[in-house]
Amino acid sequence: VVMKKIILFTACICLQLCTGLQAQSDGFGIWSSAEVKKKIIPGLDASLEGEFRTRDGVKDVERWAVSPSLSYRLFPFLNASLGYSYINKRVEAETTKKGNYIPAYWSPRHRFSASLTGSCTWNRLEFSLRERFQFTHRTALSVPKYDGDDGSRKADEIISAKSKNMLRSRLQVAWDLRKSPFTPYASCELYQNMNEGWSVKKTRWTVGTEYKINKKHSFDLYYRYQDHEDDDETNGHVLGVGYKFKF
Repeated sequence: VVMKKIILFTACICLQLCTGLQAQSDGFGIWSSAEVKKKIIPGLDASLEGEFRTRDGVKDVERWAVSPSLSYRLFPFLNASLGYSYINKRVEAETTKKGNYIPAYWSPRHRFSASLTGSCTWNRLEFSLRERFQFTHRTALSVPKYDGDDGSRKADEIISAKSKNMLRSRLQVAWDLRKSPFTPYASCELYQNMNEGWSVKKTRWTVGTEYKINKKHSFDLYYRYQDHEDDDETNGHVLGVGYKFKF
């Protein structure tokens, strides 16, 4: 199973490189996060993360989210986790096919996830494969709508509720540098839509490094590229920074 995943990752990377990473519709955003983690008992950790994302550089907010989670180390090489996220996404203004105007609005959604992560080390390199099932529910909304010609208020636009099941498969390698606070890493993640025949809907490449200040404080700096836009995220280039506190 692991070998099939590696082959699938490699094929997707080669395909993306052939078609070219730079597309006219590519955007750029900044993602920031802060996480607090607490050991409950040996092997069991609880965490709370807050996240804020922008798009078009820092011109517009894409979304913010709050995510509590639990993780448990089943074996030295296998970790399991459960999580929930409340996501509030800002949807950009649009003009409908009938010429009506819908201003930007906030769209809440609820996300539940369950993950298994297996890992192994070789010559100070840690290889890990994470499989994450993700269920996302977008709540129904009634948003304002205006006539595109005279600006008069019309009947509200109804945004229907929507649910989606995804399987996220991430292959990552991290380099444990000797006597260094830096831990560089690179990863590739595939998003497979379980509602549409397990088709690959999005691929995410990430390169970055963790910087460990001490046992409690650390930072994560990374560059990310996503090749597809969906209901949750825009495609394009991302610069990210994260902060973690363990106690």
